[in-house]
Formats: sequence, structure tokens, C-alpha cells
Amino acid sequence: MALINSLLKKWYHLLFVFISLFLVQFPNLHDPARFLAEYAGLAVLWLTVVSTELDRKPFSLHGAYSALVLSTLVAGSFVSRLVLRRFGIFSSPFFAPILLLGLLTDRRLTVSVAVFSSALLIVSIEPSSLEFSLLLVCNIVAAVASSGLKKRLQIVRPAFFAVVCNVSFLLLGFFSKEKVVFDRNLLLSLIMPFLFSVVDLGLLPFVEYASLIYSDIDLVELGNMNHPLIKLLSLRAPGTYYHSAIVANLAEAAAEKIGANPILARTAAYFHDVGKVKRPYFYTENIEDKNPHDELNPKLSHLIVLDHVKYGQELARRHRLPLLVQDVIPQHHGTRVQKYFYHKAKEMGENLSEDEFRYTGPKPQFKEAGIIMLADSVEAAFRSVKNPTASRIRSLVEEIVSGIYNERELDESGLTLKDLEAVADEFARVLLNMFKSRIEYPKEEIKKVIVLAENPAHKSDETPSSDQENSESP
Repeated sequence: MALINSLLKKWYHLLFVFISLFLVQFPNLHDPARFLAEYAGLAVLWLTVVSTELDRKPFSLHGAYSALVLSTLVAGSFVSRLVLRRFGIFSSPFFAPILLLGLLTDRRLTVSVAVFSSALLIVSIEPSSLEFSLLLVCNIVAAVASSGLKKRLQIVRPAFFAVVCNVSFLLLGFFSKEKVVFDRNLLLSLIMPFLFSVVDLGLLPFVEYASLIYSDIDLVELGNMNHPLIKLLSLRAPGTYYHSAIVANLAEAAAEKIGANPILARTAAYFHDVGKVKRPYFYTENIEDKNPHDELNPKLSHLIVLDHVKYGQELARRHRLPLLVQDVIPQHHGTRVQKYFYHKAKEMGENLSEDEFRYTGPKPQFKEAGIIMLADSVEAAFRSVKNPTASRIRSLVEEIVSGIYNERELDESGLTLKDLEAVADEFARVLLNMFKSRIEYPKEEIKKVIVLAENPAHKSDETPSSDQENSESP
């Protein structure tokens, strides 16, 4: 029954698999019985290999990921059929869609799509043993090489490996009994992967804008501190801007330590509190003198602070920030209680429950969101530490991480206890390096030019006029 329900939920997946098979074979379709048998085999392969990867977080959080993979599969099937007809098997027919998915998703999902696309082509064109191996190996090599690219120039890396793979199989076929046209296929093997790379590079911004799924390449550009929201934050809430920068440093280091995405962690951390540009003076890091919450009812204070999450989400949607960055804005608070206002209400004799002072959530749904929740709390608590030492910092970090874990806020994030130990250790290391005391330099007598500049009378007594300088100069 569960299997049937799963199939019903993914009926559109099966439809797209059918369309892909049809496009690859058209107009030379196999007979109906054979076509249906091939479709059944491909459908099972899709559900067991690709669909299970799409069920993983963060891909399961947004339908945009399924739409991206399915539309890329269909478009890739159509293009690969045209390429195969015109140029043959050594033209890397499925390289372009695999490279695009490698840039926008992770390695596991891209490899699964590469395996499926290889099977799709293999059942359609009835290749020789050499061509069978070429399709499967080159698609997997392209999938592995296209993951984790951080610069546009690095896009030549998967193209280079595809060329090496094609040329290796071409030489193997040339020196064996396989009949291959060496000159033409060698030229195609050298040119087509790089040509497809250029095409993908041109398509990438449009796909990102439409799907709100960003590659690491564009996440790096998004987090270069020149985004209008970041500039607005620096002007209206400079304390929050500084806080976000430190949280970004902590989150990036911790994500890299446990094998999460450090670029996503850093970029999302820059935007996690962007909603504080509205009424910034109600937040601790921006308060200069008197705390405005001292004169407000704790429940009203809670609602004001809660509003920065909603406003941050609104700003993120308006500026079309990546889906996962948008997710971090509410998830970095989870469903935690604003304990300061709750205890203040209790002290005032109000009979209120903790639930009335909770953030609306949801809890962190992926590792990077959980890391940013921890980094945000650690940075906020660190502000209250006087004369920070290594032992105090480590004790503070352990207390914060353990407290959030005990609140069950990280249950859905995918972070393990081993991850949390590594994250806490990395937080402590970064904080120690950032706030390490400097050695005291020897005192020197320095002429206070700023004081002289502020005292014109004194300046005229001490500093020679331009006429005197001219008369004294040789």
C-alpha cells in the first residue's frame, strides 16, 4: 500500500520519464511491447535511484528541485537525440544537462541522474560494448567532476575530464576491432564538451533566476557584501551587520569542518537577520543608550522581535534570494522561546505560557541552517563575556550548543552528535583567533597632530607659515 501511495504521489515523475524515452527514440520508436518494457525498466530505475535522492533534504523541501531535475532530463533527452543523430556517440550527448545539475545540486543526485541518463540512451540506441562503456563512464565522470565548482573558470574541469574520457575510448576503439572514424570523432571529442560548457555557463543565470536554486558560483557572488540588502543592513543596522559577518565566519568554518556547504552557510548567514533593517533600534546589537524594551510590555516586545523574521522573509522573496537562503531566515530561530521576555513577564506577575513567546519556526531542516542557529546564539552570548579566555570561550560554546540540542531544535537538521562536537570545537577555535589579545607595543612619544589641527592658535605658534617655510627653504 505504501508503495502504491508513493507511486501516486510521483505520477508526474513517471510521466516525465515516459516523455524522455519518447524524445530520445523519436521518430524511430521501438515496437509498442518493447517500448513499454523499456519504459517499465527505466521507471523502476528512476524510482529506486533518482527519486530516492530527491527525497533527501534539502531537495525534498521545495518542489523546484524536482521540477529542475525533470525539466533538465526532458530537455537533455531532446538535445542528446539531436546531437547523437548529427555527431554520434563521441559528442558527449548528455554532458550539458549533467553539468548543469552538477552546478545546481550535489554530487549524489547528479551521479544518480547520470546513471539514469546513460540507461536511457543505452536502451534507445542499442550501442556496442565500447559505446555502452563510453556512455556510462563519461556520464559518471562528468557528474563527479562538475560538483563543487566555485569559480566560472573551473567549469573547464569537467569538460577536460570528458575530453580525456572520450579520447581514451576513441583510442581503445581505434586499436581494437571496433570500427570508428578516428579523425572526425577525435575532433568532436575535443570540441563538444567545451562547447557545452559555454552553453551551460550562458544558461546558468536564467535557470537560477527562474528556479531560485543557485550554484556555488553565484552564491559566492551573492555573498560579496555588495548586495542591496547587505548595504541597507550596514547603513540602518550596523550592529546587526557586524554580528552577521561574525556569524558568517563561524558558520563557514563549521560547515567546512563537517562536510556541509561552507559557501551556502556563509551567504545565508549574511542575510539571516536582514529583517532587522525595520526598527533596528529594538535589537541589542544596535542599542546605544536606553533599551526601548524597558518601557514596553514583554508580550509586545516579543511581537516586535518576531516581526523581523516575517519582514526578512518578505525582503528575501522580493529580492529573489535563493530558496535555501530564504529558508534560513525563519529556521535559524526555529521554535525557540524568547526567554528574556518570558522571564520578564513572569516577574511582572503575568500568567503566560512559554508557547506565547516562541518563534513560529520551523526548526532547522538542513545542516547549514542548524549551524547558523548555533553560530547566531554563540555570537550573541559571546558579547557578554568579559576578559575572554580559552577556557571561558570553550565553556560558553559547549553550554550554548548543548542547550540548543537539549531543546530538540536540531532534531530535523541532520546534524549528528559527532557533527555537533566538531562544530563546537570549530566555533571555539574561530572565536579564539578572532578575539586573541595582542602584545603590548613599547610606548613612543608621538606628536599629536590631530590636537594641533583642532587648535589653530597653538598650530600657528608651533607650525611655521608657508611664507616662513619658503624663506627658510634653500
